[in-house]
Amino acid sequence: MNEVNYDLNGHLFKDFGVFVSDSPGITDGLERKPVLQYDWAEYHGTSQDLKTPKFKERKFTLKCFIDADNWENLFEVFKDFIREQFSKPGTQRLHITPFDTESLPYEVYVQEDIKLDKKFKQGRMVGTFDLNLIEPNPIKRVLKTTLDSFKLSYAIDSETEIFFGDGTKQTGRGNVSLTKDYSAPSYENSGLSLVSVSGFNDEYFEVYSVPEKSTTYQFSVEVTLVSPKNIKLYVIGRTPDNVYEAVAISTIYEGLIGKNTISVIKEVNMPDYGKFIYKVLDSDGNVIPGIEYSNPRIETAEVVGEWQDMLGKEKIIIIAGNIEDMKNLQTPAEIIWEKI
Repeated sequence: MNEVNYDLNGHLFKDFGVFVSDSPGITDGLERKPVLQYDWAEYHGTSQDLKTPKFKERKFTLKCFIDADNWENLFEVFKDFIREQFSKPGTQRLHITPFDTESLPYEVYVQEDIKLDKKFKQGRMVGTFDLNLIEPNPIKRVLKTTLDSFKLSYAIDSETEIFFGDGTKQTGRGNVSLTKDYSAPSYENSGLSLVSVSGFNDEYFEVYSVPEKSTTYQFSVEVTLVSPKNIKLYVIGRTPDNVYEAVAISTIYEGLIGKNTISVIKEVNMPDYGKFIYKVLDSDGNVIPGIEYSNPRIETAEVVGEWQDMLGKEKIIIIAGNIEDMKNLQTPAEIIWEKI
């Protein structure tokens, strides 16, 4: 079909009687951030650092209209589809699919009020409005899969955002390695560790808990391996009665030579425990020779965005950030856009 489809959070615009007449800015280049500049007294002119250009957020507009039988129908469409979707937490997923090509995905939000201009035309009520959209993290690599569970790993020094297409996201930096399970939402950690660290011995660390109102936490630790190894993280809690019990156990992680970050998300009642011990073993439960631990952390975790059930459906995954610096991307998902 020779048409452009617009989809917001899994809902086609046209199925709601909403149509797009124009989309100014969607194909425009991004505005460049200020260039780092040097002014040497002993040289003519100036010297600019142009090796790694960086860009501002993407801004574009969807000029929309609704053709309805009457004012009540017009208002219901506008309220239930447009205002409802952009009142959700986080960014919202917009897919633009031109003429049966691969979808162009955007994680966007609306900052300005959406104003509905209505008028009668040939006995019908027609409403027009502009969706002024902002994509805060515009440079991205795009993956596609029908798998309900898949692995994703890559290395990057800067922070990236991973939008899984189910309304939730995670932040990845360093040696990123995760298994995405679409039967449950993804959690995003706070980035702030709630613990102080004290070395217990050369093999594992003990960390002190900090009571919080939150109940869901991410436990993580960095381990350095001298050889590739399948590993699992065991988090052991010590109660005030000096009883040790397993609090959380991660899934199997494919550890590589060098530093690896391994983590697990778990609901925990922090006041039940005085301390936590981290232990990373191989997939058979054996001690790993030569393993080194560092940076054990406990961070509050929450679901960012409104989760949608995507089981059995096609998923479009966005990795946004300085993707030109990404190395060793490994995943069974198909890469449909290297960089957009």
